[in-house]
Amino acid sequence: MESMTYQEWSRRRQERWSKPSRPGVRRGRGKVALGARERRRLAQLAVCVALFAVVLVGKGVFPQRLEQVRETLGAVLHADTDFAAVFAGVGRSIQDGEPVSETLGALWTQVFAPAAAEEPPAPGPVSGGALAGKLASGGAESALALLDGSWMAEEAPPETDPFQTTGNPPAQVDTAVLHVDYDGPALPANASMDRYDLGLGETVTPALGWVSSPFGWREHPVDGGEKFHNGVDLAVNTGTPIGAFAAGTVDYIGDSPVYGLYLQLDHGNGVTSFYAHCSKLCVQQGETVAMGETVAEAGETGNATGPHLHLEIKKDGVLLNPVYYIETQ
Repeated sequence: MESMTYQEWSRRRQERWSKPSRPGVRRGRGKVALGARERRRLAQLAVCVALFAVVLVGKGVFPQRLEQVRETLGAVLHADTDFAAVFAGVGRSIQDGEPVSETLGALWTQVFAPAAAEEPPAPGPVSGGALAGKLASGGAESALALLDGSWMAEEAPPETDPFQTTGNPPAQVDTAVLHVDYDGPALPANASMDRYDLGLGETVTPALGWVSSPFGWREHPVDGGEKFHNGVDLAVNTGTPIGAFAAGTVDYIGDSPVYGLYLQLDHGNGVTSFYAHCSKLCVQQGETVAMGETVAEAGETGNATGPHLHLEIKKDGVLLNPVYYIETQ
């Protein structure tokens, strides 16, 4: 082993510490002095980090893009990306002295858009991939131009004013009901003066006669006083055939002091027809009848002042004015 004096050992030690290890870097005790090139790289890195931070915290500034960010992150988490290889490549790029902007652009492409080169870009707002491309091609200055907020906003359809043309909101028209003006006394809850679409197709007039008592409020011809008349009275001769208003089934038949002999037909679609004060019933309960088929004969049984047909028509349980659906004399 070579022997040396203390002075020789001290001189060699001073030379070793004063020799720079690589160009542009000066070593000293406790700190590292960076060259101009390294300082420029660090500045580029700081700008890039700040740009990506703006994008990631866009939740508070641009909440409408939050869902897209979630989808992108979800796709990244479920993708078959070799993160170890990706970041190893980033480390090699930095070690080899490649520009930081190009390194980060390549990192974005490998992680967030591995298939971007295979598919043409879709038209629309600038995406995060485009931001990375700006970083890679034009540096931080070009990328800053994208952060004015315009690329964050989806193009919204022009707003329309529903009151612009008429000054009133568009009416919700029920084509199944034709409104009829009525200014008389309040109707019972199960009655309407409006004309409903029965949806039955063909119908016929059960018996052609003149209206001796209309639908609605009236002075009762026997009992007196104002009472609501549930149907219409058609004055006809005793024995006049009564045809079925439409095809259907005999719902029930009966006899009472008020209505005399009566029956009801169920035509489907929530529609029923009721016939009262008959002199004779020609059908049985449960029987199927065709439109216009004779189901009874007119009379004056029950509480009546003369021969007539009392006809009622209902739609979904609502009493309607029969004269909307039949012919009269």
